[in-house]
Amino acid sequence: MNYSPPRYLFRRYEVLKRLQPGRSFVEIGAGNLSLTRELLEQFEQGLAVDFTDDLQESYDKLQPDLRSRLKVSNNDIFAEDIEDRFDCVVACEVAEHIENDRLFFSRVFAMLNPGGQAVISAPARMKYWSVHDELVGHLRRYEVDDVHNLANETGFTDVVVTAYGYPWINWLSHLRVWLAKRTLKDRQEWTSEQQTKKSNHQQIPQWLSGGLVPLVVNRFTVYPFALFSSLFNKRNLSDGYVVTMIRPRDADS
Repeated sequence: MNYSPPRYLFRRYEVLKRLQPGRSFVEIGAGNLSLTRELLEQFEQGLAVDFTDDLQESYDKLQPDLRSRLKVSNNDIFAEDIEDRFDCVVACEVAEHIENDRLFFSRVFAMLNPGGQAVISAPARMKYWSVHDELVGHLRRYEVDDVHNLANETGFTDVVVTAYGYPWINWLSHLRVWLAKRTLKDRQEWTSEQQTKKSNHQQIPQWLSGGLVPLVVNRFTVYPFALFSSLFNKRNLSDGYVVTMIRPRDADS
């Protein structure tokens, strides 16, 4: 069993719960394809886009059936010429790395079929800004109004902002900050691109992800905690958001 960070597991719970299954999806910032594998259970085919160094390696490890239904693109989403449209666009922990996030929202909108769903996650509340944000190349954290303004300006409707994982991921943020401080000196000369590439699975220390830890921290053990945290989803207390929104069916094609 592979290790997944608790924050990812709480986010995964909310993303999959809100997903509208369809024929096709694209995942932006797919990382090591952990979430992608589960998206393929809800969709017939998909495209995974990321510019991390190990994307192809992660793809090669997939079962043949999954590989036959998934394409991967080892590229920046703005450099990728994607003409197809999809029933769903998933982009977890991506927008905060992009200087022009309004353009990013527009890009997501353009990739959707009319009536299609976008599912985006991002770090929440600038009051939670820390050295960890600096380490992984975040340009901002979002407030609820920021998300609604971006979505509405871009043309999305049915915007729902979920403050997921409270209180657990707020408490766990102290561990992230501690780990960030330990590695900041080694990484302070990195470019923003390097910070972004290493911002998720590649920053997990081997000593933390190995051994018995995956047996203790996994989607099954986190489930009851995620279920409890859903009681606080509308209270804007968490340091992370999951956002769902729809491209209207009558939007210009």
